[in-house]
Amino acid sequence: MEKIALEGFRLILSHDGAGWVVAVLLGLACWHLHREARAAQEARIGETGATATALERASQTNAAVAAALESRTRVLEDLSRVAAGIAHGVERNDERAREKFDEILRRIGETRPRP
Repeated sequence: MEKIALEGFRLILSHDGAGWVVAVLLGLACWHLHREARAAQEARIGETGATATALERASQTNAAVAAALESRTRVLEDLSRVAAGIAHGVERNDERAREKFDEILRRIGETRPRP
């Protein structure tokens, strides 16, 4: 290792000082590349933060959609129970129950999404 260092030092001093110019230029190039690499890493960290924020917002949106779907499912289950009860009343030929059943069917038909 020492032999390599001494040889490198000898090459810097040789050729009428041209080695020093090369060493300084290499040092400046390394310094510039270090600054550029650090700026690129900072940009990547910023992009990662933005991505994490977007994923968090998407997760919150998905949770809200899941809660809304669960609520709608419960409402539909309740409507199904009511419709079943009314259907039993219709089987017994209850005119008032038949009107309620027709009203519920009409409302359910209005809320269904159109293809």
